[in-house]
Amino acid sequence: MGTSPNPFVNMAGVRSEDVHAAERLKIAILGKPKTGKSWLAATAPGPIRYYDFDDRAESLEGKPNLFILSKPTMLQVETDLSVMRANKAKGLLLPATVVFDSVTYMNRAMEEEIFRQDSKLYRTIRVGNSTSMKLRNSWDVINGIQRYVEYLVAEFSSLGVNIIFVFHEKDQKDKGESTATETKYTGLVTTDPQYLENSLSLFNEVYRITVDATKPNRQEYKVTCKPNNDILASTTMMLDGEEKPNIMDMIAKHKAKRAALAKL
Repeated sequence: MGTSPNPFVNMAGVRSEDVHAAERLKIAILGKPKTGKSWLAATAPGPIRYYDFDDRAESLEGKPNLFILSKPTMLQVETDLSVMRANKAKGLLLPATVVFDSVTYMNRAMEEEIFRQDSKLYRTIRVGNSTSMKLRNSWDVINGIQRYVEYLVAEFSSLGVNIIFVFHEKDQKDKGESTATETKYTGLVTTDPQYLENSLSLFNEVYRITVDATKPNRQEYKVTCKPNNDILASTTMMLDGEEKPNIMDMIAKHKAKRAALAKL
């Protein structure tokens, strides 16, 4: 009785030899304020749909191929997602990359959408004589935000576009060692808010951008792409532990190394 040369006959999937790390990037960028996170995100393949949750579009002046929406609501993001799905079905072009900058402030937009759907999940307090604030009532909101991020990563990535989520960083709290009276830290940095740090597992590329301001007359930026004593960075591309802050150059470096290996 003959055997099939393909053990995966009638099974859905793709061979690993046909998967390429730089074809559909999922990137998380972490960094302190004013360290070039947005500029790094803007060096990704374009055209780029750029969700500017921080309302700092002016900081992107001079960057080409960006279509920026400042202070978007999640309903606007959802509308764009529906438009992109429809355009893909029609064979129309999509953005090469979609950027969410920053998740720290997008977190507030996601809260507002969750509150809009269920008013029991928040309480209102007065600030001054005429202003009020909504504060979450339960951990259901945090769970909802975590699931919302997972949903956005999955749905936009399924379109075949690159996705970049920009996070502000903070010192990682050691949950096991901290007490009600004393906070202990692990020595690593993580996402702000920390309850979104598990979402980093959704990204193939986790970068940290830092700036060395000690250089005379200039600032030197670097991107950490592999784990060190400060962050559990990661990359599936053939990159060094540290790279200069340009995603297109990083992709080109990876492709050159891959092509060289293919010739061996």
